[in-house]
Amino acid sequence: MRFATGTTVKDYAWYHEWLRVAEGAGFSMLTTGDSQSLWADPFVTMAVAAERTIRPRIGITVSNPMTRHPAVVASSLVALQQLSGGRMVYGLSSGDSALRNIGVRPATVAEVGEFARAVKGLCAGETVMWKGESLVLRWGAYPTPVWMAAEGPRTQYLAGQVADGVVLSNALDPLVMRLTRENLAAGAASVGRDVDDIEIWCMAAMCPAPTEAEGIHRLRFQLAGTANHVYRFHTDGKGLPEGLHAAIAELQRRYDSSAHATPERAEANARLVEELGLVDFLARRSVIAGPPERQIERLRNIEHLGITNLILSQFVDDQLAFMHDFSTLVAPSFR
Repeated sequence: MRFATGTTVKDYAWYHEWLRVAEGAGFSMLTTGDSQSLWADPFVTMAVAAERTIRPRIGITVSNPMTRHPAVVASSLVALQQLSGGRMVYGLSSGDSALRNIGVRPATVAEVGEFARAVKGLCAGETVMWKGESLVLRWGAYPTPVWMAAEGPRTQYLAGQVADGVVLSNALDPLVMRLTRENLAAGAASVGRDVDDIEIWCMAAMCPAPTEAEGIHRLRFQLAGTANHVYRFHTDGKGLPEGLHAAIAELQRRYDSSAHATPERAEANARLVEELGLVDFLARRSVIAGPPERQIERLRNIEHLGITNLILSQFVDDQLAFMHDFSTLVAPSFR
């Protein structure tokens, strides 16, 4: 298995130390998110990561097409590729908390595809058409992998056509993985691509704790945020049991996006998933929790599903201690 991890940044002095520990812990990729109202700009963050690390890939998981122009994004990515020696990946989706917090609508599937194609082409030195305008980067080029956060059939089909990788949430489940692979393969086949060339990375919230139940309890706010993201447009083709549709709809109605992925302000969201009876279902699809031996057991089960790439979210009090403990107590079982 390959393990990546990420964080969101509010203090760059702290982030310098985070990068040092993360690289030393052996993570294969270091990521950040894009939500301008909640944490620092991801392109600035990735510039710091490019300068402060040598070995791991670095990536934005994920951005959106609505807050930036594709030429602006591509120019930043080419610069980041130069700084990092080609280690940068760029993730894209329709947009969630970044847009909700400024009153902007999410992108459509078609807009995500158009944006992804434009960014990939520009980074590769091509001239592309965007909204009737001819665009080209005149100062440089550096091909950059474009990934998509793809939760439903249409976006996964698009990812099969366009993306170099996909990022999945709520996907630590055999049904979800089967549906995803079928959708990716269909999209890839439609344009003559090989689906095996598309990297599949699953998000997993990890919480060390004396017991698995205690770790899951601490991550209730994250369960709410992930479910809101995965099911916010529709539930079709996502492996959601019929009996949970009403609860998911109510979660979406009451979810507070201003506290998205922000533990210190997210208690209402945490209580919401408990009230709606969603904790156990969502935890099975997205959480690894408990003492090291339970984490290893859970990872073995995930590995048996054919999941070999995991991005571990660090919603813990001490991220530096978390990375040290993971690298010494858990990761050696998978080398």
